Amino acid sequence: MNPTPPECARLAAELRLLRDRSRLTLATLAEETTYSRSSWQRYLSGKALPPWLAVRGLCRLAGEPEPRMRALWELAEAEWSRRASIRPARTADQDDPPADAQAVPPPTARRPGRRRAWLVVLAGGVLATCAAVAAVATAGTGGGGGFHVSCNGAACNGRDPGVTLCGVEPQTLLNVVTPAGAGLEIRSNPLCRAAWARVWNTRLGDRLTLSARGEPQQSVTVDDPRLLDAFVYTTLIALPARHSPLTACLTTVPRRTRQCYSAPAP
Repeated sequence: MNPTPPECARLAAELRLLRDRSRLTLATLAEETTYSRSSWQRYLSGKALPPWLAVRGLCRLAGEPEPRMRALWELAEAEWSRRASIRPARTADQDDPPADAQAVPPPTARRPGRRRAWLVVLAGGVLATCAAVAAVATAGTGGGGGFHVSCNGAACNGRDPGVTLCGVEPQTLLNVVTPAGAGLEIRSNPLCRAAWARVWNTRLGDRLTLSARGEPQQSVTVDDPRLLDAFVYTTLIALPARHSPLTACLTTVPRRTRQCYSAPAP
């Protein structure tokens, strides 16, 4: 059995956090959307990639702004499609509505008491604030795929790749497997002129840092058991001068072993 792609596991973990914080049951999700309870079970467990309209429906019910979840879904969908292209195609989900039904936007009306205005805590403790979400929609540099990133260079320091949309269409600068068995990557986006590191197959308490000359170090600690099967990433760091090193270090428990890896800035 192929493991769930880290991007898809992260999306599923964020959907579970959103559902839990909003106190939405599977029965409620099935009742308020066009997707069945069994479909939602697969989406929330990471066994199936949810259609965007399913994610959008959960955002609507939870009162969550869409841009950050859209960015996470785009990353998951791209990786899911890439893996599907090198293995037999998955059969259609019998519980999903037909294509013409999915094309109908979910209703905007809510039942009284359904809305819950919760903020989802990002890995590493970064909050998706209203200001950050608004910046995605109104500012930034245009991307070739029709999206707009909301920061560039030093203005990206400490910000989240998903919220800023810097995580869409990234370049992978480094991909390694550590002695502890964790996967580690350094990624960048030329539109943002910023980079971040991500890690998966981790243990609770592992710590990832990303450093570049002249820029504040970014770090994240794996402190939520629900993200152990997903990837955890640092916040953004501005790219240093071309060919200057970007260094990611993973400190693993229980022996606090530290492994560092570097890649030249593009």
